[in-house]
Amino acid sequence: MAKRVCDREPEVLQAAAYGRMDAELQDHVAACADCRELLDVAAAILDDRSTLMREAHLPGAGLVWWRTNMRARQEAARAAVRAGSFVQVVLLVTAVVIAIALVGANLPSINKTALFAVVSSVPLFAFAAWLILAPVAVYFAVTEK
Repeated sequence: MAKRVCDREPEVLQAAAYGRMDAELQDHVAACADCRELLDVAAAILDDRSTLMREAHLPGAGLVWWRTNMRARQEAARAAVRAGSFVQVVLLVTAVVIAIALVGANLPSINKTALFAVVSSVPLFAFAAWLILAPVAVYFAVTEK
């Protein structure tokens, strides 16, 4: 950033922003090349700003409302997909555990009664997990926030 040369530059900027400049400051700007350049640049920027403000096209309220509703629906759909994906992952993991337990039941070196207890409890666990996670998934799918 360039170092300021004149100590009155903040006053010149303020005068350019408000559009009022007293006689003493006008005399200073006429005598100081740095302040004159600053005033020219500030005036050009302010002129561009006012032109852009006049030409700005604001969308109608109906369009803004429609876009907001569409964005809310899309966010709700994304939340539902996230919740559904979570439930699918949990059910997939449960299915893999059941498959491993069933394949393990055919191995001769494992105690059959202990394995049967584990295999018979896995479907109950999967059903309990489904009962718990299904309402959570529905909740995330239908909530607005």
